Amino acid sequence: MIVYRSLEVTLEETTIRQGGWEDEELLGALLSVSFSADPFVRWLMPKSVDFLQDSPKHPRRAYSQAFNAGTIYVIGDFAGAAVWLPPGTKKTDRSEEIALAAPPSEGSGHSFPAEFPALISQSAAYCPSEPHWYLGLIAVDPAYRGRGLGAKLMEHCLTFVDRDGMPAYLESTNSANMSLYERFGFKLLAEVRVGSAPPRFPMLRPAQK
Repeated sequence: MIVYRSLEVTLEETTIRQGGWEDEELLGALLSVSFSADPFVRWLMPKSVDFLQDSPKHPRRAYSQAFNAGTIYVIGDFAGAAVWLPPGTKKTDRSEEIALAAPPSEGSGHSFPAEFPALISQSAAYCPSEPHWYLGLIAVDPAYRGRGLGAKLMEHCLTFVDRDGMPAYLESTNSANMSLYERFGFKLLAEVRVGSAPPRFPMLRPAQK
């Protein structure tokens, strides 16, 4: 496993640093506040108890390889974070696929919607076959939104994507975030809809020559 090294940088008095396993709990807490109104996540877990119990488990379940590779980036005092999966990461590590085999709160009686597997399968069809960086998530604490922190995280992280000369891929679960991705060169590949599920938006940023 390659470990990606990055120096801390200061952008308008906001530091971006690499996260590690010691940040697992903090990342889970960030997810619990930043994705509380995400259409896809709350479609999966409409009950608040399921959502809150699952958030602390999600980083380890979905992004172990990002922790090990040093490709988690934190801005400020955990005002936001971006999680990238490096080229060569097995697609079985993607959070939704792991979640299929790991119910969010055992014993709660919660199960995922019937459309879930088809939605993931149809979305995955747009994932590049060639090596690429995968943006697993980018999150900003609602208390710090409107300050451009998401854009600063994206700009910082795309420097190593471009250094490697590789494409970047993501699947947005919220149409409100697409303008940020488009600003940084991501192109919409499709709007994937299955039954009652909220749409997913596969997006690709071609390699920058």
